[in-house]
Amino acid sequence: MSANEIPDGVKNNVWPDVPQGERLAGSTKFRKVFFKVANDDDIRLINPRLFVETPTPGDDRVLIFPGTQTDAQGDLTGSERQYGSGWLDANVSIGATSIAVNVESAADAIFADGDLIRISDKDGVDDATGNVEFVRLAATGGVTWNGDKATLTFAAGQSLQSGYAATNTRVGSVIEAANVEAAWDNWSGSTVAGTYDGSAPTTPPSTTVPLMDSIGSIEQTWTITFSDANNFTCVGDTVGDVGGGSIVGGDFSPNNPDFDRPYFTLPSIGWGGTWANGETITFRTHPAAIPVWWKRIVPAGANSLSADKVVVAITGESA
Repeated sequence: MSANEIPDGVKNNVWPDVPQGERLAGSTKFRKVFFKVANDDDIRLINPRLFVETPTPGDDRVLIFPGTQTDAQGDLTGSERQYGSGWLDANVSIGATSIAVNVESAADAIFADGDLIRISDKDGVDDATGNVEFVRLAATGGVTWNGDKATLTFAAGQSLQSGYAATNTRVGSVIEAANVEAAWDNWSGSTVAGTYDGSAPTTPPSTTVPLMDSIGSIEQTWTITFSDANNFTCVGDTVGDVGGGSIVGGDFSPNNPDFDRPYFTLPSIGWGGTWANGETITFRTHPAAIPVWWKRIVPAGANSLSADKVVVAITGESA
């Protein structure tokens, strides 16, 4: 994940223009975008939901699917479950238990049994007026296809809380991500008599633990190596040397220069026992971010459209 923030609502913020030759030949391109919870109070995002709020008005189409913190385009297999949106086929009334949705290509399979779907007739994702709701599809028989039209049947007990007109209602499948907060794991190490949080590094700490920072923490494996009984250096697997500290020198908080915030903080109160030259502790940190792949498909012979755009959005809660 880079440190570059993508500006919202700006032309070419994710995708470049499509030149004539590419429109004639067709193309499929990918971008990996991270939705970062850069909260200064380290508050986690609960029950995040990601979706294509509005499909493109052009001949192209944009789909999304979950990524990992470290996967690259070369790791994609082509079998990834894809999510997207389409348009309501016909007006529906409050209380309806199924709807029909027109999509750009049934081959994308953007709806599946058991999906959570989002239905909205708002002019924009943040508009105060209009209706929006999330509905669960039936686990069996929730989706049937007739050409590029999907009939979506809701799970038992689910029904629409509002009526919707086909002229302005979008229906999208939803990525339901895990709660988002910076975290650490994979704690290990090697020592004869040193401890942290009262235990050898073969046991992860449970009371005095590494403290994460929602803004500064990144995906990284950290190795702390002692040079004597008190002093150590810290190296990340991709960022390299981030300085050193001492078990008697206060909390260790290596600085992330991209944000002027700590990558993590290792409280000094956790150190114990007797450490020696060459002994180590290793652990991995994870950022407060959701990695999502975007896939843009430009069919051969696509028409030019200067105002082409797609709206991808996220919603969630905090406590």
